[in-house]
Amino acid sequence: MMKNRNRSRVVGLIAVVAMVALVCPAAQAKGGKFTLPAAVPGDVFLCVAERHNPERDFLDQYWGEVWEALQASGVGTDLVDLVNSLLSEGQQDELERLKERASQLVAGVDWDQLDAREFAFGYRMPALQKTEGGYNMGPPDMVFLFRGEAEGAAKNFEGLVAILQGIAEEVNKAAGEEMLQVERKELPGAKVGRLGMAWAPISLNVAVRSDVIVIAVGDPMLEETLGLLAGQGSKKAISADPRFASVFKKLPPAEDLMFFFDMQRMLGDIRGIAEEIIESEMSPKESAVVNAYQNEDAVALNKEAVMAAQDGDHAKALELILKAHEADPADSVVMYNMSCFYCLTGSKEEALKWLGNAVDGGFNNPKLISADPDLKDLRGDPRYEAALAKATQVVANGQKGQAKAVHGILKRILDVPGIVDHIASIEYTDGYTTHAESMVVLAPDAGSKPFYDVVGKQQPLTTFDRYLPAETVSYSVSNGLDFAALYKFIEDSFHEAGPQGEEMWAYWTKKQQEWEIDVARDLTGWIDGQMVTVQIGQGMASTSVLMLKVTDEAMAREKVASAIEFASTAMKELAASNPMLGMYAPRTSPLTHEKLEGFYNLAFAMQPMVWGVADGYLIFGTSADAVALCLETAAGDHPNIRSNKQVMAEALLPEGKFASVSFTDKRGLGQQLSVVLGMVSMAGMGIPMLIPDPDIRQAVVKVVGIVGKLSPVVAKINFYKSTAAYTTFDGKAWHTREVTHYQSPAERPSATAAQ
Repeated sequence: MMKNRNRSRVVGLIAVVAMVALVCPAAQAKGGKFTLPAAVPGDVFLCVAERHNPERDFLDQYWGEVWEALQASGVGTDLVDLVNSLLSEGQQDELERLKERASQLVAGVDWDQLDAREFAFGYRMPALQKTEGGYNMGPPDMVFLFRGEAEGAAKNFEGLVAILQGIAEEVNKAAGEEMLQVERKELPGAKVGRLGMAWAPISLNVAVRSDVIVIAVGDPMLEETLGLLAGQGSKKAISADPRFASVFKKLPPAEDLMFFFDMQRMLGDIRGIAEEIIESEMSPKESAVVNAYQNEDAVALNKEAVMAAQDGDHAKALELILKAHEADPADSVVMYNMSCFYCLTGSKEEALKWLGNAVDGGFNNPKLISADPDLKDLRGDPRYEAALAKATQVVANGQKGQAKAVHGILKRILDVPGIVDHIASIEYTDGYTTHAESMVVLAPDAGSKPFYDVVGKQQPLTTFDRYLPAETVSYSVSNGLDFAALYKFIEDSFHEAGPQGEEMWAYWTKKQQEWEIDVARDLTGWIDGQMVTVQIGQGMASTSVLMLKVTDEAMAREKVASAIEFASTAMKELAASNPMLGMYAPRTSPLTHEKLEGFYNLAFAMQPMVWGVADGYLIFGTSADAVALCLETAAGDHPNIRSNKQVMAEALLPEGKFASVSFTDKRGLGQQLSVVLGMVSMAGMGIPMLIPDPDIRQAVVKVVGIVGKLSPVVAKINFYKSTAAYTTFDGKAWHTREVTHYQSPAERPSATAAQ
């Protein structure tokens, strides 16, 4: 039996683990080739391998400067003070003791040596275990592998086991009993330290074999990983999966990182777990009562009748329940209670009659009928048995239908990600540029799944620069989603959900009729899905344009105007009771601009915009001039982005057909983040005055101060240039190429400029 010390147990464990996480340096693999995926069990659905590329040291240096600025900001001290303000003096002393011990334990591990050559990680779904209280999945099976030098690995193993022992001691002390135990053992070729729990079959293992340290959650994961490292056992490695080998052959060699996600394995595990639960939970059991408690008078009289019966006055109970039946003749609960009270007053024939009527009226509760002592005199009568049998059959049929609907919903939900078989990606570095390539490979039967029509049938694009002026600093062009197919998928999903889904969709249809709209006709029917976004200029002077391809310009103009009018009317009605909402009512008026005939001004929440339909697109912009510039570019009256040498030098340009392409200028990222945090800090200064509680007010003041101190820290993130990417789709896989450009030390703004 779990005792009332649960809270102290959890607090102790969380405190120690959290402190270890805070003081441990981040793991970073260094050097060598990828070998550890060959030691990750093949039934994981996620595998990540990483190693350090010396070419990437400049990034470590850049982020190191950000870390140094964070340390110098005093934010750490402020956070400690904030936590201490919420603790008693004794709790503060205990926290300091735990921090000191955690620091000593962490110092016993050479974190740089731990993964000096390589790092890998594997994750798989835990097995489902049925318990008396339901189901228990426990923690996921995870394995972390660190390859360093053999001598350093042996020392680090001892340091890691010492951390496990420290965790066990602190948690046991907080709990007042032996909850965790650490045991040492030896397996063939490996030493193991195991942290186990006294009340659950859960373990955290640390092992060392030659130059590899293994940290595994769960004994099976440890044993399988050590077996693969030793070249023994029947378990195959993830690297032996034919799909793993095939997809990485199609990608460039991984220098920095490789990533593999087996979507079908994960979904198979989820499906198996869900179906087992569905089958168990859908076994015959008490059904909900229907056609009950629909009339207030009947409810009140029924309650009085039940109370009278409990007091032993069965005649009064019958009198009251008959009045309840007059108030609501369709209430099956009332009819059932009539049967009970007739039986208690000796009217067996009436009791049998009304029991049958109750079941016919929807009282489908065989468990109660068979166990109710009020009906004991009816048992054995064929009419009683017939009523019980009917209620039982109704429940069984209903649950079969419900199970079928749940299975249908489950399949439909899983079929969305189920169009994907697996995902793989790699990273490598070249100078001050990092590259990433990924492939999202479709399942062989993806084309037969309903969701495929939403994402897989859009027409490919051939031109990306038509609407991008030379002044463009960031852009994205994509063929998007098929919105009509998406709406049809949603509608079909409701129908798959059985009677309840049909009822919900009928309600949605009724609401559309009340609002005088038809989403399929008025929205998804004229949206093509292709989308273009354009940003011109940086910082406060930047303007942006959003263009959405439409199939019918006239309908697009009409429907958007109607939507704006509907939203404006609705917000004005709400503002009658809350004037502050008036500012959110959209306001529109004809735009006066010589190059944008038929466009409109649009003001929403103090944000001026323009909108209109032109050249087959529904267009929204924060500036009329920016919209006009995009349309002039498309008409050939203004130079397009290909004349922008800086963007062209850093962008990735698709050759032939493509699904999407993007470019984002990030040169001002640090400054932008700094401005945002500064504005948040300034806005937050007035909040404490609104808080009456002095303790809470003081805590909020400290939080606002912490946010303000982060502004110069994020300003140090001044080393980005841009990111660019494009994606192609051949019907079998999406292939994405991405590049991130960083500034060299000579190109970076000075520390003064960053401030």
